[in-house]
Amino acid sequence: MAHRSLTALVFSGFTPTTSATIISMLGDDGLPGDIRIVQELTDQPWRTSRSGLLVMSMDPNTDLAKVSHYIQDRTTWWEVVVCLTESIWAYEPALLAQGAVKVIPHPEDELSRCRDELRNLLSILSMHMTDILGLELADLLQLYGDKRVPKTIRICGEGVIGSIYMRNGNIVHAETIDEIEGVKAFNRLFAVKAPEIRVHNGCLTSKNTVNQPVMSVMLEGARINDEVERDSIEFMGQPEAPTAEDVSQSLSEIFEELDIPVSGEVSKSDVDSDFDSDLDELDF
Repeated sequence: MAHRSLTALVFSGFTPTTSATIISMLGDDGLPGDIRIVQELTDQPWRTSRSGLLVMSMDPNTDLAKVSHYIQDRTTWWEVVVCLTESIWAYEPALLAQGAVKVIPHPEDELSRCRDELRNLLSILSMHMTDILGLELADLLQLYGDKRVPKTIRICGEGVIGSIYMRNGNIVHAETIDEIEGVKAFNRLFAVKAPEIRVHNGCLTSKNTVNQPVMSVMLEGARINDEVERDSIEFMGQPEAPTAEDVSQSLSEIFEELDIPVSGEVSKSDVDSDFDSDLDELDF
């Protein structure tokens, strides 16, 4: 079964032999159908695939500025992992701070460890992030808000896909894949029950459509979603108002059962005759 969150797996900056070796060691169970090998750092795979994992090679001859650009320029639906050679392992904190999901040993240094860490990462990306963290979306928002750390949280579920962007204890922006933005987008994402969640390091946007404290946005979102849910329940339980035709039909059926004429005039003689008949039946 292909990874739900990944549609592509791309190896960039390795020799074709090294890339093919890693792929063969990963096995084909669970890998995305689109697997590519790009020898030079010239391709941005997110231009042709909606989501995926880019595995980049970095040695002392690699342009650090180009790698940083790839990490920071990726779309929300992509992750980037960097394979560092041992001689430049000191770059790890900087790469993680820029948004790399993981930094792992280069296969030319530690092939088995590289394989194991990459396989583990692929497994994690195919799971519900809420299961991994043991936290719900509201817990994550509050945690990152209290810590004032920049994060981008991707939410997917109930036909809704979107992201919430956080910086300095505020939710600065929210958007859905169908181009809804701001508070309205946040409320839609916050209402998704048991979503798939992925967390990206850094606030990966320059937009500023919300920019309010986390708790304020959450409380307002919870209030609005509660009202929508309550109105929906009341609407579903409300019987339809009967039409004039329905009322007329019901009355006609009642009159027929009681043998009451529904049209015309009733004379006094008719009433007296009916009354006399009733007395005769009682045998007074």
